[in-house]
Amino acid sequence: MPEKGIIPKTSFIGHLRTSHIGSEKFYTDYPAPSFRFTMQHTLAGNVSLGYNLGAEWNGMTAQPTYIYTLTTVVSFTKKVKGYLEVYKFIPQHSEASHLMHGGLTYLLHKNLMLDLSGGFGLTTNAPENFLSVGISFRF
Repeated sequence: MPEKGIIPKTSFIGHLRTSHIGSEKFYTDYPAPSFRFTMQHTLAGNVSLGYNLGAEWNGMTAQPTYIYTLTTVVSFTKKVKGYLEVYKFIPQHSEASHLMHGGLTYLLHKNLMLDLSGGFGLTTNAPENFLSVGISFRF
């Protein structure tokens, strides 16, 4: 949905990993879906505020892990953006972990984007630091 006044631009992202398709080495006890509702507000011409709410399953238990994110994005050019994000994983039967990361995205094509990010954990049960590289395709 497009942004309209106080109603944010909203998208739905979903994934489904099945439990018994493919190599037996990757079988899980349960299907492992995940979903997020992603929302975004424009704060200024080149600055936006985004947030996500969702859940994911790991395939080993039937219990979900809930997730939220809060992100600030700055558009440097039409193709290059930078972001800073805080987020939290909230498992049902263990302690939540808080993390922070930042990165850059580069739009290769209107439906193809690369990203590079790095970050660190804010709680003792989160990773100390990490680096990631990604590619996203929009259908």
